[in-house]
Amino acid sequence: MSQRVTIREVAQQAGVSVGSVSRALNNYPHVSEELRNRVVAAALELGYQPAFLAHSLRRGETNSIGFLVGTIANPVIATIFEAAAEALADSGYAITLVSSRNKADLDIAYLRLLASRQVSGMIVSSASESQDRSSALINNLGIPTVMLDRSIPYGERIFAVQSDHFAGVKDAVYHLVNQGHRHIAFIGGPKNFYPTQQRFLGYRKALSEAGLPLRRELIRFTSFTETDAFAEALVLFRHKPLPTSLIVAGNIILIGTLRALQDRGLDIGQDIALVACDDMPLTQLYRPPISAISRDLNLLGKTAARLLLRGIQDKKGRTDQVIKLPTSLITRKSTARIHRPEAV
Repeated sequence: MSQRVTIREVAQQAGVSVGSVSRALNNYPHVSEELRNRVVAAALELGYQPAFLAHSLRRGETNSIGFLVGTIANPVIATIFEAAAEALADSGYAITLVSSRNKADLDIAYLRLLASRQVSGMIVSSASESQDRSSALINNLGIPTVMLDRSIPYGERIFAVQSDHFAGVKDAVYHLVNQGHRHIAFIGGPKNFYPTQQRFLGYRKALSEAGLPLRRELIRFTSFTETDAFAEALVLFRHKPLPTSLIVAGNIILIGTLRALQDRGLDIGQDIALVACDDMPLTQLYRPPISAISRDLNLLGKTAARLLLRGIQDKKGRTDQVIKLPTSLITRKSTARIHRPEAV
Protein backbone atom coordinates (compact mmCIF):
# COMPACT_ATOMS: atom_id res chain seq x y z
CA MET A 1 0.00 0.00 0.00
CA SER A 2 1.48 3.32 -1.04
CA GLN A 3 2.15 5.99 1.57
CA ARG A 4 -0.36 8.84 1.78
CA VAL A 5 0.78 12.08 0.14
CA THR A 6 1.27 14.84 2.73
CA ILE A 7 0.45 18.53 2.53
CA ARG A 8 4.19 19.25 2.80
CA GLU A 9 4.79 17.34 -0.44
CA VAL A 10 2.07 19.36 -2.17
CA ALA A 11 3.67 22.57 -0.91
CA GLN A 12 7.08 21.47 -2.19
CA GLN A 13 5.64 20.47 -5.57
CA ALA A 14 3.86 23.83 -5.92
CA GLY A 15 6.80 25.83 -4.56
CA VAL A 16 4.76 27.49 -1.82
CA SER A 17 4.35 27.30 1.97
CA VAL A 18 2.16 24.75 3.76
CA GLY A 19 -0.07 27.61 4.92
CA SER A 20 -0.58 28.71 1.29
CA VAL A 21 -1.65 25.18 0.35
CA SER A 22 -4.14 25.10 3.21
CA ARG A 23 -5.62 28.47 2.28
CA ALA A 24 -5.84 27.63 -1.42
CA LEU A 25 -7.52 24.26 -0.89
CA ASN A 26 -9.95 25.69 1.66
CA ASN A 27 -11.04 28.58 -0.59
CA TYR A 28 -9.72 31.38 1.62
CA PRO A 29 -10.32 34.89 0.26
CA HIS A 30 -7.41 36.95 -1.07
CA VAL A 31 -5.74 33.88 -2.61
CA SER A 32 -4.77 34.68 -6.19
CA GLU A 33 -6.21 32.54 -8.97
CA GLU A 34 -2.68 31.73 -10.16
CA LEU A 35 -1.68 30.43 -6.74
CA ARG A 36 -4.89 28.44 -6.30
CA ASN A 37 -4.49 26.81 -9.72
CA ARG A 38 -0.86 25.95 -9.01
CA VAL A 39 -1.73 24.32 -5.69
CA VAL A 40 -4.69 22.38 -7.13
CA ALA A 41 -2.55 21.17 -10.02
CA ALA A 42 0.17 19.97 -7.63
CA ALA A 43 -2.43 18.22 -5.43
CA LEU A 44 -3.98 16.44 -8.42
CA GLU A 45 -0.60 15.44 -9.82
CA LEU A 46 0.47 13.88 -6.53
CA GLY A 47 -2.92 12.37 -5.75
CA TYR A 48 -3.29 14.34 -2.51
CA GLN A 49 -6.48 13.84 -0.53
CA PRO A 50 -6.91 16.07 2.54
CA ALA A 51 -6.97 13.87 5.60
CA PHE A 52 -9.73 15.85 7.25
CA LEU A 53 -12.24 14.68 4.61
CA ALA A 54 -11.70 11.03 5.39
CA HIS A 55 -11.58 11.66 9.13
CA SER A 56 -14.81 13.67 9.03
CA LEU A 57 -16.69 10.91 7.23
CA ARG A 58 -15.39 8.24 9.59
CA ARG A 59 -15.86 10.06 12.88
CA GLY A 60 -18.67 12.51 12.18
CA GLU A 61 -16.46 15.50 13.03
CA THR A 62 -15.69 18.61 11.03
CA ASN A 63 -11.92 18.47 11.65
CA SER A 64 -11.83 22.22 11.31
CA ILE A 65 -10.33 24.79 13.66
CA GLY A 66 -11.58 28.33 14.19
CA PHE A 67 -8.84 30.95 14.50
CA LEU A 68 -10.14 34.28 15.82
CA VAL A 69 -7.82 37.30 15.77
CA GLY A 70 -8.32 40.97 16.56
CA THR A 71 -6.53 42.05 13.39
CA ILE A 72 -4.66 40.46 10.52
CA ALA A 73 -2.63 43.66 10.01
CA ASN A 74 -0.15 42.68 12.72
CA PRO A 75 2.77 40.68 11.23
CA VAL A 76 3.12 38.85 14.55
CA ILE A 77 -0.32 37.28 14.06
CA ALA A 78 0.48 36.31 10.46
CA THR A 79 3.63 34.45 11.53
CA ILE A 80 1.86 32.66 14.39
CA PHE A 81 -1.03 31.71 12.09
CA GLU A 82 1.30 30.18 9.48
CA ALA A 83 3.01 28.05 12.11
CA ALA A 84 -0.26 26.90 13.67
CA ALA A 85 -1.83 26.18 10.26
CA GLU A 86 1.10 23.99 9.26
CA ALA A 87 1.00 21.98 12.50
CA LEU A 88 -2.78 21.51 12.33
CA ALA A 89 -2.75 20.62 8.63
CA ASP A 90 -0.25 17.86 9.36
CA SER A 91 -2.86 16.39 11.73
CA GLY A 92 -5.65 16.65 9.18
CA TYR A 93 -7.30 19.88 10.28
CA ALA A 94 -8.32 22.90 8.20
CA ILE A 95 -8.37 26.41 9.70
CA THR A 96 -11.08 29.04 9.34
CA LEU A 97 -9.52 32.46 10.00
CA VAL A 98 -11.77 35.31 11.13
CA SER A 99 -10.80 38.85 12.16
CA SER A 100 -12.91 40.93 14.55
CA ARG A 101 -11.13 44.13 13.44
CA ASN A 102 -10.38 44.87 17.11
CA LYS A 103 -14.09 45.16 17.93
CA ALA A 104 -15.31 43.33 21.03
CA ASP A 105 -18.85 42.87 19.62
CA LEU A 106 -17.41 41.08 16.60
CA ASP A 107 -15.50 38.77 18.94
CA ILE A 108 -18.88 37.58 20.20
CA ALA A 109 -20.37 37.30 16.71
CA TYR A 110 -17.48 35.28 15.32
CA LEU A 111 -17.28 32.97 18.34
CA ARG A 112 -20.93 32.13 17.77
CA LEU A 113 -20.35 31.72 14.04
CA LEU A 114 -17.48 29.28 14.62
CA ALA A 115 -19.58 27.34 17.11
CA SER A 116 -22.43 27.12 14.59
CA ARG A 117 -20.01 25.57 12.11
CA GLN A 118 -19.21 22.90 14.69
CA VAL A 119 -15.48 23.53 14.73
CA SER A 120 -13.45 20.92 16.59
CA GLY A 121 -11.51 23.58 18.47
CA MET A 122 -10.57 27.25 18.51
CA ILE A 123 -7.47 29.41 18.84
CA VAL A 124 -8.47 32.85 20.11
CA SER A 125 -6.56 36.14 20.12
CA SER A 126 -9.49 38.32 21.12
CA ALA A 127 -10.02 42.04 20.58
CA SER A 128 -11.08 42.58 24.18
CA GLU A 129 -9.91 40.98 27.42
CA SER A 130 -12.31 42.45 29.92
CA GLN A 131 -13.90 39.51 31.71
CA ASP A 132 -17.23 39.97 30.00
CA ARG A 133 -19.42 38.24 27.48
CA SER A 134 -16.61 36.78 25.36
CA SER A 135 -15.02 34.98 28.32
CA ALA A 136 -18.41 33.69 29.47
CA LEU A 137 -19.27 32.57 25.94
CA ILE A 138 -15.98 30.68 25.49
CA ASN A 139 -16.66 28.90 28.77
CA ASN A 140 -20.29 28.09 27.90
CA LEU A 141 -19.55 26.81 24.38
CA GLY A 142 -17.54 23.88 25.73
CA ILE A 143 -15.30 23.84 22.64
CA PRO A 144 -11.60 23.08 23.28
CA THR A 145 -9.99 26.51 23.07
CA VAL A 146 -6.47 27.91 23.27
CA MET A 147 -6.17 31.54 24.24
CA LEU A 148 -3.26 33.05 22.32
CA ASP A 149 -1.27 35.46 24.50
CA ARG A 150 -4.41 36.29 26.43
CA SER A 151 -5.67 35.70 29.95
CA ILE A 152 -7.43 32.40 30.40
CA PRO A 153 -11.14 32.31 31.29
CA TYR A 154 -12.17 29.81 33.93
CA GLY A 155 -13.50 26.58 32.46
CA GLU A 156 -12.76 23.08 31.27
CA ARG A 157 -10.79 22.38 28.09
CA ILE A 158 -9.62 26.00 27.94
CA PHE A 159 -5.87 26.52 27.58
CA ALA A 160 -3.44 29.36 26.98
CA VAL A 161 -0.06 29.93 25.36
CA GLN A 162 1.57 33.10 26.62
CA SER A 163 4.89 34.90 26.15
CA ASP A 164 6.88 35.98 29.20
CA HIS A 165 6.40 39.69 28.54
CA PHE A 166 7.07 40.52 32.20
CA ALA A 167 10.64 39.16 32.08
CA GLY A 168 11.29 40.66 28.63
CA VAL A 169 10.50 44.23 29.67
CA LYS A 170 12.35 43.81 32.98
CA ASP A 171 15.45 42.85 31.00
CA ALA A 172 14.96 45.87 28.73
CA VAL A 173 14.76 48.26 31.69
CA TYR A 174 17.84 46.70 33.31
CA HIS A 175 19.72 47.14 30.03
CA LEU A 176 18.73 50.80 29.76
CA VAL A 177 19.69 51.46 33.38
CA ASN A 178 23.08 49.86 32.78
CA GLN A 179 23.48 52.19 29.81
CA GLY A 180 23.07 55.15 32.16
CA HIS A 181 19.39 55.92 31.54
CA ARG A 182 17.28 57.27 34.39
CA HIS A 183 14.32 58.76 32.49
CA ILE A 184 12.78 55.63 30.93
CA ALA A 185 9.36 56.05 29.29
CA PHE A 186 6.79 53.38 28.40
CA ILE A 187 4.05 53.37 25.77
CA GLY A 188 1.74 50.35 25.70
CA GLY A 189 -1.50 49.08 24.25
CA PRO A 190 -4.91 48.94 25.96
CA LYS A 191 -4.60 48.43 29.71
CA ASN A 192 -6.89 45.39 29.83
CA PHE A 193 -4.73 43.23 27.55
CA TYR A 194 -2.57 40.50 29.04
CA PRO A 195 0.60 41.52 27.10
CA THR A 196 0.18 45.20 28.09
CA GLN A 197 -0.45 44.32 31.72
CA GLN A 198 2.55 42.02 31.94
CA ARG A 199 4.87 44.44 30.14
CA PHE A 200 3.85 47.31 32.40
CA LEU A 201 4.31 45.15 35.52
CA GLY A 202 7.80 44.24 34.32
CA TYR A 203 8.57 47.91 33.67
CA ARG A 204 7.34 48.96 37.11
CA LYS A 205 9.15 46.13 38.90
CA ALA A 206 12.48 46.84 37.20
CA LEU A 207 12.26 50.58 37.97
CA SER A 208 11.58 49.78 41.61
CA GLU A 209 14.51 47.37 41.83
CA ALA A 210 16.76 49.99 40.21
CA GLY A 211 15.67 52.60 42.77
CA LEU A 212 13.96 54.76 40.14
CA PRO A 213 10.54 56.41 40.65
CA LEU A 214 7.47 55.45 38.64
CA ARG A 215 6.73 58.72 36.83
CA ARG A 216 3.19 58.83 35.46
CA GLU A 217 4.09 61.55 32.95
CA LEU A 218 6.43 59.07 31.22
CA ILE A 219 3.71 56.41 30.80
CA ARG A 220 1.19 56.32 27.97
CA PHE A 221 -1.40 53.75 26.87
CA THR A 222 -3.03 53.66 23.45
CA SER A 223 -5.15 51.54 21.14
CA PHE A 224 -3.60 49.24 18.56
CA THR A 225 -3.81 51.82 15.78
CA GLU A 226 -0.99 53.77 14.20
CA THR A 227 -2.92 57.06 14.45
CA ASP A 228 -3.60 56.78 18.17
CA ALA A 229 -0.04 55.63 18.86
CA PHE A 230 1.28 58.63 16.93
CA ALA A 231 -0.86 61.01 19.03
CA GLU A 232 0.17 59.45 22.35
CA ALA A 233 3.85 59.44 21.41
CA LEU A 234 3.66 63.13 20.52
CA VAL A 235 2.29 63.85 24.00
CA LEU A 236 5.21 61.95 25.48
CA PHE A 237 7.79 63.75 23.34
CA ARG A 238 6.46 67.17 24.34
CA HIS A 239 7.40 66.48 27.94
CA LYS A 240 10.30 68.52 29.31
CA PRO A 241 12.84 67.20 29.84
CA LEU A 242 12.53 64.63 27.07
CA PRO A 243 12.82 61.04 28.34
CA THR A 244 16.20 59.59 27.45
CA SER A 245 14.79 56.18 26.55
CA LEU A 246 11.52 54.56 25.59
CA ILE A 247 10.03 51.05 25.58
CA VAL A 248 7.34 50.59 22.91
CA ALA A 249 4.95 47.69 23.59
CA GLY A 250 3.41 46.76 20.24
CA ASN A 251 4.24 46.55 16.53
CA ILE A 252 1.56 48.91 15.23
CA ILE A 253 2.33 51.21 18.16
CA LEU A 254 5.99 51.17 17.11
CA ILE A 255 5.07 52.47 13.64
CA GLY A 256 3.10 55.37 15.11
CA THR A 257 5.95 56.11 17.53
CA LEU A 258 8.52 56.19 14.74
CA ARG A 259 6.33 58.65 12.85
CA ALA A 260 6.15 60.84 15.95
CA LEU A 261 9.92 60.75 16.37
CA GLN A 262 10.33 61.89 12.78
CA ASP A 263 7.69 64.58 13.27
CA ARG A 264 9.64 65.95 16.25
CA GLY A 265 13.00 65.66 14.48
CA LEU A 266 14.38 63.23 17.08
CA ASP A 267 17.13 60.79 16.19
CA ILE A 268 17.04 57.28 17.66
CA GLY A 269 20.28 56.39 19.40
CA GLN A 270 21.26 60.06 19.69
CA ASP A 271 18.32 62.00 21.12
CA ILE A 272 16.49 59.01 22.59
CA ALA A 273 17.11 55.28 23.05
CA LEU A 274 14.42 52.88 21.89
CA VAL A 275 13.40 49.28 22.65
CA ALA A 276 10.63 47.49 20.74
CA CYS A 277 8.63 44.58 22.16
CA ASP A 278 8.87 42.30 19.13
CA ASP A 279 11.79 41.65 16.83
CA MET A 280 10.45 42.13 13.31
CA PRO A 281 12.02 43.06 9.96
CA LEU A 282 11.29 46.73 10.73
CA THR A 283 13.41 46.67 13.90
CA GLN A 284 16.25 44.92 12.11
CA LEU A 285 16.27 47.10 8.97
CA TYR A 286 15.62 50.50 10.55
CA ARG A 287 18.62 52.83 10.83
CA PRO A 288 19.93 52.54 13.39
CA PRO A 289 18.69 48.98 14.07
CA ILE A 290 16.30 48.89 17.02
CA SER A 291 16.87 46.81 20.16
CA ALA A 292 13.96 44.41 20.61
CA ILE A 293 12.46 41.85 22.96
CA SER A 294 12.41 38.71 20.84
CA ARG A 295 10.15 35.68 21.07
CA ASP A 296 9.87 32.59 18.89
CA LEU A 297 6.63 33.21 17.00
CA ASN A 298 6.81 29.90 15.14
CA LEU A 299 7.11 28.09 18.46
CA LEU A 300 4.16 30.08 19.77
CA GLY A 301 1.97 28.96 16.85
CA LYS A 302 3.08 25.34 16.97
CA THR A 303 2.63 25.19 20.74
CA ALA A 304 -0.90 26.57 20.43
CA ALA A 305 -1.70 23.93 17.81
CA ARG A 306 -0.20 21.11 19.88
CA LEU A 307 -2.04 22.19 23.02
CA LEU A 308 -5.33 22.45 21.14
CA LEU A 309 -4.93 18.99 19.61
CA ARG A 310 -4.31 17.59 23.08
CA GLY A 311 -7.46 19.33 24.32
CA ILE A 312 -9.52 17.95 21.42
CA GLN A 313 -8.31 14.41 22.03
CA ASP A 314 -8.90 14.58 25.78
CA LYS A 315 -12.63 13.93 26.08
CA LYS A 316 -12.54 13.90 29.89
CA GLY A 317 -12.67 17.68 30.11
CA ARG A 318 -9.32 18.37 31.69
CA THR A 319 -9.08 21.71 33.49
CA ASP A 320 -7.17 24.72 32.24
CA GLN A 321 -3.47 24.70 31.44
CA VAL A 322 -1.09 27.55 30.65
CA ILE A 323 2.21 27.29 28.79
CA LYS A 324 4.50 30.31 29.11
CA LEU A 325 7.26 30.72 26.52
CA PRO A 326 10.46 32.70 27.12
CA THR A 327 11.54 36.02 25.64
CA SER A 328 15.04 37.40 25.10
CA LEU A 329 16.44 40.91 24.66
CA ILE A 330 18.42 41.65 21.50
CA THR A 331 20.46 44.83 21.92
CA ARG A 332 21.31 47.05 18.96
CA LYS A 333 22.49 50.59 18.29
CA SER A 334 19.16 52.16 19.21
CA THR A 335 19.97 51.81 22.91
CA ALA A 336 23.30 53.57 23.02
CA ARG A 337 24.07 55.93 25.86
CA ILE A 338 22.43 59.34 25.51
CA HIS A 339 24.63 62.30 26.34
CA ARG A 340 22.46 65.30 27.26
CA PRO A 341 22.87 67.65 30.21
CA GLU A 342 19.27 67.08 31.37
CA ALA A 343 19.65 63.29 31.06
CA VAL A 344 21.73 63.02 34.21
